[in-house]
Formats: sequence, structure tokens, C-alpha cells
Amino acid sequence: MGLTMPYRYEAKSIAALSPTHVAGYLRSRGWKDEGRFGPYGQLYTIEQGGRTETVVLPRLATIGDFPRRMTEVLGALSKAEDRDASAVLFDLTLAPFDVIRVRSKDADDYGSIRFDAGLQLHEEAKRLVVSAALAEASEVPRRAWKGRRPDSVSQYLERIRLGQTENASFSLTVLSPYSFDPAEQASLFQDNAFGRRVTLKFGAALAAIQDALAESVADPLPAFESIVDVGVSADMCQALAKLADSDAGVDVSISWSPAKPVQEPIHLGLTRQDAAVLQEVAHSFSRREPEPDFVIEGLVEEIKEKPERFDGSVVIQAPLPNQLGVRKIRVRFDQRYRDIVYDAARNKKWVRVIGDLGRDGKSLTLFDPRDFSIVEPDDQD
Repeated sequence: MGLTMPYRYEAKSIAALSPTHVAGYLRSRGWKDEGRFGPYGQLYTIEQGGRTETVVLPRLATIGDFPRRMTEVLGALSKAEDRDASAVLFDLTLAPFDVIRVRSKDADDYGSIRFDAGLQLHEEAKRLVVSAALAEASEVPRRAWKGRRPDSVSQYLERIRLGQTENASFSLTVLSPYSFDPAEQASLFQDNAFGRRVTLKFGAALAAIQDALAESVADPLPAFESIVDVGVSADMCQALAKLADSDAGVDVSISWSPAKPVQEPIHLGLTRQDAAVLQEVAHSFSRREPEPDFVIEGLVEEIKEKPERFDGSVVIQAPLPNQLGVRKIRVRFDQRYRDIVYDAARNKKWVRVIGDLGRDGKSLTLFDPRDFSIVEPDDQD
């Protein structure tokens, strides 16, 4: 099979290839590393049809004839794999990445979709990736992600990229660098870097969602509740629901870097009926997950027990943001705060406390109250 590179962008792509990632690609395809070849080359061989095929990979991208040498590698791979060189080059450019594809089935015959639908595809694809990164970064599984993102997630989002869209029903391609580690982390004691752990987490979540949907004939919540620990959250379910809420539905898949594959690609196909189930799960998860580090300020309602019988349980009337008005929030204080809380209730003092705001049944509750203080009149808004 001949090697033709008529387009300038292909020449630039060849020049941008990483010897390290191409070496990983070769090893994953069964090529054997035979060691150094000359001052700047690395020799690889493979047995095919009773013959030994060889290729010399340039070891440094800074050598003067690097593009020509890498073009020779591409030609050898094209011949060995019996594939067009452009197809092999495309796989090599993806070698540094795990690839997440979000495919809308609503495209027309030209591979285009409505403008608003395209914007939503990008927005919800980002939410999917963020939810997977948050699940990996957190030490504790959570039904919904609220509050500040960890620095590791923000750094990871700065490194992912968008690939070219694919016309087959309009597929959005997200490129996740499998070898990325945040600045404050070291992967010496990890089998995989943070980037690969995120895509593994996402893949496990997609597989679990597929199984949970199959079990969700009557009540979906028990099946989904059991898979929170693998990374399934309200955020992920909400994003998938919005993507699938169309006549044709959506496909989400993950394929692994051709330089470091770990398993078969993962695929999840969703319909509009699935969207309704996922929306219900997302709503339930979001309501039940406390919002961390929530600050409330308000008045403690009258405490009817005598001081010696007071167990720390009170109701604070506090205004909440987003036009929710004044709400009654249940708080249970431990022994260190009980005297000053009791005094604040008796003297109708304005108080401030931080905790995790959520629901206990139908009641708003501030869990793990901390940093309790009296708000002086001059400090009130």
C-alpha cells in the first residue's frame, strides 16, 4: 500500500508526533523493542506471514530529519496493518489520549444538527467529564457534586481537548490525556495517572448505568443508589438525561489510547425513555446530597427545655439565597456549643453557623454544624 500525504495538515501532524507515544502504539500492536539502532533510532520488529518486519523509530523529535523518519515509520505501519496511511496517522495522533465520544443521532443526511442542540451537546459533554473527574478526585462517593471543585479537577479540565467532529450522526470527540497528573499529585504509587483514572471511573459508571437501567422496571432508585460508589451522580445522570431527551437518543462511548489500551471500548446507548428515568434519579440524588460548607444566619427559635435537659437540637429561621425566603432549618449542636446556643435563643440573638445543608426526610437540616458565632447588630446585612 503506497504512502501518499497530499495535505499540509498531515505533514504537520507527522512532525508533531511524540516518539514516546508512537513507541507505546507499536508495543500495543505486538511490535518488539530490539533496542537502540544507531545514535538516534530505536529498532522494532514484528513477525508477519513468516517474515520479520522492521521499523526504526526516531528517538528524539529534535533531530533534523525527524519528519522524514517518522513518515517512514508511518509507511511501515500502513503496510503492516494493511490500512490507509491517513487512518494510521489519525490513530497515532490520538495516542496520547483516551477518547470520549458523545454521538447525537439527530443529525441530518449532511451530518449537521440544530445550533442549539450542538451547543447543548458540548455543554453536557463537559458536565459528564467534570462529574467523572470529581468522582475520581473525591475520597468519598457523593450523590451530587456541590461546592468548590478540587484543584486537581480544574487542572485536568485545562488539559482535555476537543477533537474533530465526526459526521456519522454528529459525534463530539473529547480527548482526555491518559498520562496527566495534577501538579500536587505523584503517580509513583498509582498504577495509572489521574487522567487515565478519570476515564476508567467514567467507563465503570457508564457500565453500571446500563445495568441499573435494565433493572429499573418499577423503581429505579434502589438500583442507582447501589452504584453511587462507582462514580454515578446526579450530575452525570442529569447530563445523560438531557443528551438522550430527543427522538433518536444519544450514544456515549470511551475508547482507550492506542498507546496504552486497558480493555475493550465501552459504549452506552440511551433513548428518550431512559432520559425520563435518569432525570428522576438526578432529581432524587440532588435533593438528598447535602451542600457542603453552607453558611446560614438567622434566629434560633424558642427552646422549651430547661438548660439541663437541652440536647442541642434547635430550629434556626434563616433566609436562604435564590429567592427561597426564610426557611426553618434543623440543627443539632454538640456539647461545646449548647450553652451559647441556649443563650442566643433566650435573648433572641442573631447567629451564624457553617455546615452541610441537606434534607432529613422532609426537613431541611444542617449537618455537622461548626464555626458557630453570635452576629453583632453592626455585622448584620
